[in-house]
Amino acid sequence: MMNNTEEKKPDQWDCFSFPCGDSCCQHGADVFPHERDALISAGVARPSDFTRPKTDEDGTRLYRTRKTSRGCVFLMEDRGCRLHVTGYKPSVCSEWPRNFEEAQCAAGEGYLPCFSVRFSEKPEN
Repeated sequence: MMNNTEEKKPDQWDCFSFPCGDSCCQHGADVFPHERDALISAGVARPSDFTRPKTDEDGTRLYRTRKTSRGCVFLMEDRGCRLHVTGYKPSVCSEWPRNFEEAQCAAGEGYLPCFSVRFSEKPEN
């Protein structure tokens, strides 16, 4: 049983049922080159669905999903991501936020409205 300081694991957290309107997806998502290539090869994405690659502060090369007026290009019109059922969902979409600090930062920037429900307080080490 989880205590109130533990984070729900991604497979236990149901983003789709939270009434946020896909707010975390409004910024697009970072995608590794192999994930981008797999999406394109599978026919579920086009090269134009991604920005040009950039290298992050750790030296990792990443693409970012393009944004529409609503957010990530892969968002469906009603709600949710059309990549969820394809088997090619980018890893960041399943893993983010990776830790309390990342979640706290996102909440502070206004795009993790589930923070107070998902993270009741900072976990102890």
